[in-house]
Amino acid sequence: MSTTPTKPRGEYAKTARRRDEIVTAALTVFSSSGFVNASMSEIAKRSGLTLPGLRHHFESKLDLLQEVIFRRELDANEHLKGRIGIDLLRGLLEIADRDQKDPGLTQMYAMLAAEATDPEHPANEYFRGRYDLVVDTVHRAFREAAEDGALRPESDPAGLARSYVALSDGLQLQALYRPGSFSQVQLTREFLRQHLTVPL
Repeated sequence: MSTTPTKPRGEYAKTARRRDEIVTAALTVFSSSGFVNASMSEIAKRSGLTLPGLRHHFESKLDLLQEVIFRRELDANEHLKGRIGIDLLRGLLEIADRDQKDPGLTQMYAMLAAEATDPEHPANEYFRGRYDLVVDTVHRAFREAAEDGALRPESDPAGLARSYVALSDGLQLQALYRPGSFSQVQLTREFLRQHLTVPL
């Protein structure tokens, strides 16, 4: 029988809520200031904490960035998990819909992706790997669609993957300038339909 002390369940829930509040505050600060100019003091203030209180949950700004990114990627993975071909492309449309409904998170990503082109940026390796993964995933979806006869013969899966990523990033940026002026999902679906032989 273990004699290791355990915390009451309520304390775990309280800690989880507090971490959620901190991550939400960090997202707001990263969205407005970027990572480089964001300060732990501002995040602590928005969280209703002292700086030592914040560091009790997240020791550094990089730890916070990693948590924010992890949560976004976890959600994206839920939309794509187990999907192939046309069904995987449908998952991408779901992610486009999610992004348009959450402009704060989209703004943060757009700002960080631009900042992280600097090789010295702490998120450079992450974003480089992310773009490789996204391109590879979309390439696979188009390739599987081609194998199922769902892709037009003249369409190149590798080229389409690059075009999709460019379209996705471009639409997200335009939507930040003109919120609600167009549907990212509709325009993305129209792009995909031009290359498919089946309904999407």
